[in-house]
Amino acid sequence: MTQALGWARLWATAPPLADAMVRQGAWYAVASLGETRAVLEVNGERVAVPNDFLEIRPRRPDRFTVVYRPRDSSNPARGTRADLGRIYAVCPACGSRAQVIGRPSETKCPKCGFRGEIAWWETG
Repeated sequence: MTQALGWARLWATAPPLADAMVRQGAWYAVASLGETRAVLEVNGERVAVPNDFLEIRPRRPDRFTVVYRPRDSSNPARGTRADLGRIYAVCPACGSRAQVIGRPSETKCPKCGFRGEIAWWETG
């Protein structure tokens, strides 16, 4: 019995501390990949981003991605209920941010309810 091969979609994010045009920790579908740039699907629009500013993977992660905000970076949510602090997790299912306090092994997405492991080892 032969099995049909499916079309594989690539996924991209901004690696830690990159000055990219996409949100660090959120994974975006790659619409096309060239030698110097990738075109990503970002909120229903296509955005061209230089490959140097991206981490590209063959599959969307199934664990929460950890984002470390640099101490000197601006935080537009500082002082509001939306402030998640310097370290937060990004949901692999919907891309929402989740607050992490301490170093828990798993968390739950406040938006979609996805519960899963936090990939501390990948982003440290």
